[in-house]
Amino acid sequence: MMRLLPREFQEAFIQSPNVFMFFMSMGLAAVLIAAFWMLTGMGKASRAARIALRAQALKRNKDHRALVLIAEIEGGGALLRQEMKEAVEDNFGMFSFENDVQVDLFPVQLKTVSPRAHPETRRRIAVEAADALERSAADVIVWGKKSITGRLDLRITTLPGYGRTHEVQDFQLGWRTGRPDEAVQRALAFALARKARPVLHRPQDYKPDRLQPIVEALDRMVSARPAEISDNLHLDILSDFASGALSLGERGGHIKWLSKALDARQQYLDKVDRTTDPGAWGAAQQEIGRALTALGEREGARDKLEEGAARLRLAMDALRSTDSLQQAEVALRALQRAEQTLQQRRRVGLRWPG
Repeated sequence: MMRLLPREFQEAFIQSPNVFMFFMSMGLAAVLIAAFWMLTGMGKASRAARIALRAQALKRNKDHRALVLIAEIEGGGALLRQEMKEAVEDNFGMFSFENDVQVDLFPVQLKTVSPRAHPETRRRIAVEAADALERSAADVIVWGKKSITGRLDLRITTLPGYGRTHEVQDFQLGWRTGRPDEAVQRALAFALARKARPVLHRPQDYKPDRLQPIVEALDRMVSARPAEISDNLHLDILSDFASGALSLGERGGHIKWLSKALDARQQYLDKVDRTTDPGAWGAAQQEIGRALTALGEREGARDKLEEGAARLRLAMDALRSTDSLQQAEVALRALQRAEQTLQQRRRVGLRWPG
């Protein structure tokens, strides 16, 4: 090795071998560090180019279908992401009016931090996810990590509306790679469809015949209640099912939908605290009151009408302290209807059954 060096270096090594080797080691370390950062930079540039090209292609080919991006899953391989893709494609139409959906395995890596992490850290990650959505014209993106036990810790976000902040939803699924449970696959599709193509936030806007298949699919999920689905996602399923069933029952559907809506909302209410989330608590009370009122009208039950009116008054008190003005107006109209029905029966002297 020394013979390959210039003569000046050979003489310097013979005269001061320790000094020579010190500077030689420093030079070699500098070369290795420079090579490391150069390769790292090339890798980042290559990944950024892949992301830009994929986003451009997706945006160019975007059509009316919902576009779902599945980002890298930390600790999960290609098989896991492919199974997630197939689960969304197979079940998305159960919770949306569009049976066809476009799902892309997008080559972006996003950090999965704890829900208790610093808000600024979560905001930066949400902005990075929103940037991928905007560049590809996608509707929703999901990312996360897989634990050693096989549990998926997932994050979902969409582009925020005008003037709104970035919001990221956290939930967990027990996913067995190679043989995922059917209910878990449907839960994943539900969560993505709920963000990409929301339907049951305003069920009254849709005809009952279009709404009923979605409500029936949610009914099966509520009945199954697999343990692999986290509590917050199960609450979303309960909430959407209760709203859809109530809409069907109020608009002339079978009376069973009113009973199911009442049971689902009661389960939901048992897990919501008025002090921490008065808006959700008030909205749940409002729907319970509407379900009781509709049941009281159909069955001629004074006790249900009176309890429905009492629940609606509770809902209005809770919703006044929030920005849910529309929910408060719905509660007010339902309360007026319940009181009017009670007054009419008293006026004409009708007897209550039983």
